[in-house]
Amino acid sequence: MTGPASPPAKDARVPAGPRLFLAEVDAAYDAVYEAQLGLLDEDERARLARLRLVPVRREALAARLLLRHALSACQPRPPQDWRYLRGVYGRPRVADAPELSFSLSHCAGLVGCLVAPGGRVGLDLEPCARATEELWNARTLAPQELDELLAQAPERRDAAFLRSWTLKEAYAKAGGRGLRLPFDRIAFARAGDGAPRLQRDRAEAPAWRFWSFRLDAAHVGAIALRSRRVAAQAIAIETVPALPYRGAGRVLRPADPF
Repeated sequence: MTGPASPPAKDARVPAGPRLFLAEVDAAYDAVYEAQLGLLDEDERARLARLRLVPVRREALAARLLLRHALSACQPRPPQDWRYLRGVYGRPRVADAPELSFSLSHCAGLVGCLVAPGGRVGLDLEPCARATEELWNARTLAPQELDELLAQAPERRDAAFLRSWTLKEAYAKAGGRGLRLPFDRIAFARAGDGAPRLQRDRAEAPAWRFWSFRLDAAHVGAIALRSRRVAAQAIAIETVPALPYRGAGRVLRPADPF
């Protein structure tokens, strides 16, 4: 006699929600990254060979390796087996796993990779120490944003600008247009639950989820996700065993203070 049928197993190959992976980049870790150069495909290695500045090449190599390890953490297969295609505006996508979307960002000794189930995703990381005053203008901020920024105490303006800038960068990357998107026409506000909300298009806004956060004393960031399948939720910072990072375990929430 057989018992009741078991429910179908959930597809473990696709993440249930967005997953954020981070890795540190430093000359001290060069041997760790260079030892994994063989995981990249021929095109990736050729692109790296054209980068002459050592810090730029170091970050690019770390980002490409983190992407491969992050994808393998979400859908088990050897990191070297992933292949990519170029989509609209040159945005890369996974060749044979359309259910996975990803976004990369790197800055000031840190690389990040966001992987999510379908939809559009964007990740932006920025250094807290970045001077931003030269960007306070009508090309990067909507009129009300510029007024609100200049009304802030001088010591708070860089942080206020970076919060807006990272959200816009993440949103632009998720849409695949990057800096082609007119930043002066995009604005964000805090909703009743404290999470960032898009003000640009009321019809489009409900489909988007945003996270704005301070990672540590040196880095801030933002995430944009367009998917009606995924609710605004906490995102745990993850690592991959093959790459260094010492800050795993923290949980990011949409309404985290910046």
